[in-house]
Amino acid sequence: ALLLALPTNWAVQPASYPELAEGQKLVAKRRWDKAESWFYDFVKAHPEHAGALRELGLVELRRPGGDKVRARQYLERAAKIEPDNPIGMFLLAKAYEVGGDATWGKAKEVYQKLVDMGPGKDDPTRAAAVHLARFNRALMAEEEGDLDKARELLMQVVGREPQHAYATYELGLIAVQQGDLDAAREWLEKAVQNVSLWAPSEAWPYPQGRYGYVRENAAFELGRLLMKTGEMEQAREVLEPISKMVEGRAKAKKGHAKPPPKAPLEGIPDLRFEDAPFYYAETLVAAGRTKEAIAVLKNFSRMRIGDKDLRTKARSRAKKLR
Repeated sequence: ALLLALPTNWAVQPASYPELAEGQKLVAKRRWDKAESWFYDFVKAHPEHAGALRELGLVELRRPGGDKVRARQYLERAAKIEPDNPIGMFLLAKAYEVGGDATWGKAKEVYQKLVDMGPGKDDPTRAAAVHLARFNRALMAEEEGDLDKARELLMQVVGREPQHAYATYELGLIAVQQGDLDAAREWLEKAVQNVSLWAPSEAWPYPQGRYGYVRENAAFELGRLLMKTGEMEQAREVLEPISKMVEGRAKAKKGHAKPPPKAPLEGIPDLRFEDAPFYYAETLVAAGRTKEAIAVLKNFSRMRIGDKDLRTKARSRAKKLR
């Protein structure tokens, strides 16, 4: 069955279909080609089976090189059969979301419909789907600049799940944008702590590119925030391990083979933390460790990772510090 991504202490397993068990075992083992073939044959024999159509759509979304258009078509077919199925609504919204600008509005519409539906009573599957929809709808509001709506939805998420690392991270970013640095620090510190305490049982319902490096990004944003508030020593302590990790990544990336195809749900990874050496160098300058700062800046400027313009700025900054 479609296992919604929630912490393992209250993960929800939707009502299963015994007739789909064989295909679901293939999904659990991530044998995507065989799973796709199995569900395709099943749907061919049972074209009105909404559960099988949803599974087939999810396989396309999760498998490397999956066809997001085909996934959307399967999930739209399932939605026509069972329009108010909360799992189906969530999956269809995800399919629209990964479809890009052309289907972004539809994704927002379906997420909002699911949010408006509410968790209901004595229906853990619906409650789980609504919980996830609130989070994903909040991200859309955040990207559109509707920070108040995003914050309202995320507060509902952490109200139900206080250790939700992704939600506390986003609340920290929103607080920074709204100029509430005290709240931002509180949320980002919680995010850094929560990443070690909380993990979804499955990651696919969340934007994986955005959260593939949430631990590093939360610490990076916290370090930058501490710099803004003049707490340079604390910022240095936070940024130093990330900066060193980035150096290791830069060395490992030299001559690296072309990455394999991604699943539609994976997305482009958020690698903002790769800029950590630049900011770490500034904390070294503040501590009077100018020679070390110059070395870090020069090294960063030669890397093939991190923001290109910032690497150029690092080169100029190193020259000025000499």
